[in-house]
Amino acid sequence: MNTPFKKLALAITFSPNALALLMEAKRLKDEFSAELTLIHAGKKTPETEKRLNGLLESTGISQEQVKIVIVNGDPADVIIMACKEEKTDLLIAGALEKETLLKYYLGSVARRIMRQATFSVLILTSPKEKPRHLKKFCVEVDFSPESEVTARKAYEFALLEKAESFILIREFQAPGIAITVQDTGSTRDTEKIIDNWLQEEEAKMTVFLNELKLKGIPVQTVCLFGRKGWEASQYVNETHADILVVSAPKKKLGIMDRLFQHDMEFILKDLPSTFLIVRS
Repeated sequence: MNTPFKKLALAITFSPNALALLMEAKRLKDEFSAELTLIHAGKKTPETEKRLNGLLESTGISQEQVKIVIVNGDPADVIIMACKEEKTDLLIAGALEKETLLKYYLGSVARRIMRQATFSVLILTSPKEKPRHLKKFCVEVDFSPESEVTARKAYEFALLEKAESFILIREFQAPGIAITVQDTGSTRDTEKIIDNWLQEEEAKMTVFLNELKLKGIPVQTVCLFGRKGWEASQYVNETHADILVVSAPKKKLGIMDRLFQHDMEFILKDLPSTFLIVRS
């Protein structure tokens, strides 16, 4: 069976959920038959090494099974640079904490990593010391080559997890609705436009799914009319999915994307589940 990621890294601190994050990373390391690097931003002291080794002992991971990188500096810079040097293809990190307005616009460590990473990022919203498998996958697609890669990697992940549900989500907006409403004031005309576009998107989804040729877990498709990012996030929340998977944006997100929200910002603002950003 194919594995979606072969070189994992865990951004680790001495926070209350450190042990849970390490247990989750160990589970994925074993499941993917992957290498694991622990990255800690801080001074390299005997005390720091002792605490990290203590965490390893608590999880049953031997020091020979992982590589530990300790570098003093800005946490986001340290993590991004270490992942590049280790040729990491998946970084695992803890969920974002609720942010103040000021912190939101300046950017937190986790947000900077998700925006600037050149590798895939898995954000765990509720890490457990006794990890459980992810049973319900939702994957946002847009028919692009990057989206195809994302869907395939997510499916490989789902197969290893023995997932029970795999859903491809297509969000769309119908051009011309604002003009139609302004010109006619007709709700019926608006609904007709949306219905026509919905049928077209569903037909495209069928073609997209057939080309993927995914075998193992039955795949569902869902087309949602509305703002990209927001609709997927709401759907995942309402259906209690375990993980939302999206393709990484083609460019780095900056201050303007947060002032005039980029699609992904709707998801980052209030993560509905464990969140995987796949970079091709």
